[in-house]
Amino acid sequence: MKKTALFFLLVSSSLFGEVSENITFKNEQVGEMCFTTIDINVTDDWLNKEFELIEFNSYPNIRRQGFLMDMFYSNAGFGKSQWTEMDTRGVYMQSPGTIYLEPYRYAESGMQPGWLLRISIMNPASGDSCK
Repeated sequence: MKKTALFFLLVSSSLFGEVSENITFKNEQVGEMCFTTIDINVTDDWLNKEFELIEFNSYPNIRRQGFLMDMFYSNAGFGKSQWTEMDTRGVYMQSPGTIYLEPYRYAESGMQPGWLLRISIMNPASGDSCK
């Protein structure tokens, strides 16, 4: 039984995907809004991924409350001090709080390892959703 459970854990982690080590989150409450920032340090391995699922527990009711999302990149060599807005096609928010990205598409459009990618999301705060 233990061997079966161990096998399932090993197989399921590769089937369902996992968040890369190069991704960081920050949640803050600003007035009545929850502001989430997701930073991705772009690597060659990340750009070769077919998809990335980023799961977090900040949006208990996005279907009724709604949200605003924008995406930026930084490649000017100034770290996180200068950002350029980018097209958010290929970024999908799934209820209750999973972002689906297709990194290989960014590579096809010219994104390089060493760039920074930022996803900013704002939604109405409810309960402890900003923690």
